[in-house]
Amino acid sequence: MPVHGVHGPIERSELGQTLIHEHIVTADWSMRMAFGDHYYNHDVVVSRAVEQFSRAAACGVRTVVDATPVNMGRDVRLICEVAERTGLNFIVSSGFYHQDEVYLTWRTEDEIHELLSRECQEGIAGTNVRPGIMKAACADHGITPILDKVFRAIGRVAAEQRLPIFCHHHTDVGNGDAIVDLFESCGVAPSRLVLGHSGDTNDLRYLEKMLARGCYLGMDRFGHCAVSNSLEDRVRTIVDLCALGYGDRLLLSHDLAIYFGVSGSWQEFESEDSAPPGVDFTFIHRQVLPALEAAGLAPEEVRAMLERNPVEFLAND
Repeated sequence: MPVHGVHGPIERSELGQTLIHEHIVTADWSMRMAFGDHYYNHDVVVSRAVEQFSRAAACGVRTVVDATPVNMGRDVRLICEVAERTGLNFIVSSGFYHQDEVYLTWRTEDEIHELLSRECQEGIAGTNVRPGIMKAACADHGITPILDKVFRAIGRVAAEQRLPIFCHHHTDVGNGDAIVDLFESCGVAPSRLVLGHSGDTNDLRYLEKMLARGCYLGMDRFGHCAVSNSLEDRVRTIVDLCALGYGDRLLLSHDLAIYFGVSGSWQEFESEDSAPPGVDFTFIHRQVLPALEAAGLAPEEVRAMLERNPVEFLAND
């Protein structure tokens, strides 16, 4: 089936090489409204985004899933502008991040479901752009009581709208079974679920157990090798999982943002040299793919993680 993109349906044949989990910005709207140019400047972000994603397109990337949920500063008009100027397919997410938002605390599951369902049917924020994927997230505290109802609302919408789900999760918590169980109870098949950030661990027993449930694994934080799991360890784990026969359910990405407005200073960001950084949206092509082949994977196995696997995940229902 076609996938909802910012410029309309994307056919399977048009998806091409796909980065399954990236962000243009994570910049809270309350912060933007309160602090203006001291926190965020649209024109600067657009210029940087067009520059960086154009380099990714030159490497062969055709589609980008912007995984920014509602409460992390999702900006559909920004995404549309970058898509228009780069020629890339962009897919927008619906759903919520893992913080226990006061705006969700006092709403029922049905009320949250209604909000998400409406934008999936009618378009986001007065546009015609419909989400192509749902986003859920839990962290060190697992599925809290608030997240339980948020997850159930997300799962119901995903099942009704025939959308896949990307779920941020912390592998050291190891609650993949609970995540799969919850979404299955909402009518979401495991094959329509990605357990995100699974590349943060090298625990093959845990990863193989999750794969045996039928879900996909997001090996999707190659932009963070310097601060979490190393490039070498991430590559070795992927090779080991391929040897076990699971190469068809691994998805590659960076989890980078042009501007990560959760921490740091806008002034520092704005003054940075715009020359290509060491780690950007081309890092997988420049470093990861060659490393996977050097570790023994055939070129067609490697390409499948960027081409065939994302298509099967996004476009099948």
